[in-house]
Amino acid sequence: MEDSFFVGNFRGNFVGYIDRDASGIFICYDRMSRPRGESRSLDEAMSSLNSLYFSDASDGELNVAGY
Repeated sequence: MEDSFFVGNFRGNFVGYIDRDASGIFICYDRMSRPRGESRSLDEAMSSLNSLYFSDASDGELNVAGY
């Protein structure tokens, strides 16, 4: 793995990932590998990825187990 690539999971289920570009911006990708936003810090990007995942869960796209 690269030092600039971070994978998220919840209860063993893939949540999405975060990639850091050459300029230092963290780009969030959802569980379908769609770009879903940019952040200036890793903590902000992780929070954004969590929000995306649980938003999808509450919208009925998946349950919190990831199915």
